[in-house]
Amino acid sequence: MEPARTLRELLVRNRDLRMLWLGNLVSVCGGWFSAVAVFAMVYEYSGAGLAAGLTLAVRYLPGVLAGVWGGVLADRADRRTVMLVTDALMAVLASAFLLADAPGRLWLVYPLTFASAAAGFVFQAARSAWMPSLARPQEYPLYAAAVQVNGLVFQALGGVAGGLVVTLVGWRWAFAVNALSFLLSAALTATVRSGDRSAGAPAHGWWRSLREGVAVAARSRVIAALLGLEALFCLGLGGAITAMTYLALRVHDLGEGGTGWFYAVQGTVGGVVLVVAASRIRAMGPRGRHRVIGWSCLAEGVLTMLLGVPSGVPFALALWGLVSAAEVMYGPAAMTTLLTATSNETRGRVTSLWSATATFSLGLSSAVTGVLVDRLGVTAVFVVLGLIMAVSGGAWLIAGTRVHIAAGSSPAAGGPSGAPGEPISPGPAPKRESRPGTEEDEHAVRPGRTGR
Repeated sequence: MEPARTLRELLVRNRDLRMLWLGNLVSVCGGWFSAVAVFAMVYEYSGAGLAAGLTLAVRYLPGVLAGVWGGVLADRADRRTVMLVTDALMAVLASAFLLADAPGRLWLVYPLTFASAAAGFVFQAARSAWMPSLARPQEYPLYAAAVQVNGLVFQALGGVAGGLVVTLVGWRWAFAVNALSFLLSAALTATVRSGDRSAGAPAHGWWRSLREGVAVAARSRVIAALLGLEALFCLGLGGAITAMTYLALRVHDLGEGGTGWFYAVQGTVGGVVLVVAASRIRAMGPRGRHRVIGWSCLAEGVLTMLLGVPSGVPFALALWGLVSAAEVMYGPAAMTTLLTATSNETRGRVTSLWSATATFSLGLSSAVTGVLVDRLGVTAVFVVLGLIMAVSGGAWLIAGTRVHIAAGSSPAAGGPSGAPGEPISPGPAPKRESRPGTEEDEHAVRPGRTGR
């Protein structure tokens, strides 16, 4: 049977991939319920942009430690078991947010958010290492698009539903829905047993395993370039999410569930654009994907700067939709590039390093932006953040001539021994493409760009 050519073919033919996709889809929807509820609760009890920024920061920062070590775990343990255990843990933690529902106990939001994010990043590391093995290399672009569409569609539904639930009956029910979503995700994951559940790597010490993953990333010019792009771009992206929250709740006064409407527009527009564009991105060659990565970042930065222009609610929502349209083009190209440069033996560690790089920048930017919004105002902050994002995209395009991407495939990263792996057969070159970056986010807020 030939490789799938469309998202529909991939999900209809591949039962195991479909089960993991559905499990992630359900948990993402619950996660957006929870995100809307947490922001509404924090603003209700504190009323400060700094508090919202810190909430985002503690969601992202566990990715630097928990995500990296989660990648080591994913290359040492049974990846399916890791996913099942962390899903159950996240269900318990989601329910525990109900304990923070009082001004005097609001501080509980931060350790609970940190613990939930840490578990989510470990889950994401195992999923990012296992799930691609259920698809053929020629289908990597479609695999990446499926994961991203999953998140965008349920970001839209979760944002609208979360906003309505929080506005009509309060945030408590949103936390309950999130807990149930993790349990359903675990049930679907339990039905899958195929694929590369184990890396088969030598059982070295944990520190040595981590160093091997770093060495693999450093040896690959393409992977190193993607890590640099993520680090710079996400310094703008994380702050933009914090500023959007301030824009929805404080500038436009959309109510407790106001962020849900922005998330809904982002998910709806991004999902539609990605479904339409997925086949074209798949048909591009490596150099075409390289250009998509750069222009996506550049366009998103310019549009983010425009969000600082005083406007009404319809214009702000429409502009946020255009930001999402630019953003979703990044995912399939970057993820395909990363996967074709990484072997199964080190996939968990390399993808987790990529995620850790992004989440560190996202968390730092979120915390700093929370302070700057309160002091400088949202207009100036959007301009600065958008400029950072645009510069990163421009730098990627300019440096493109120095980053060699083979016409048909990228060399697989070396295994633990450090020897170069065998090249991954790309199949028909014209059909190979995927969205770089943002895969998931899913349980943790995005695998590359956690929020992307």
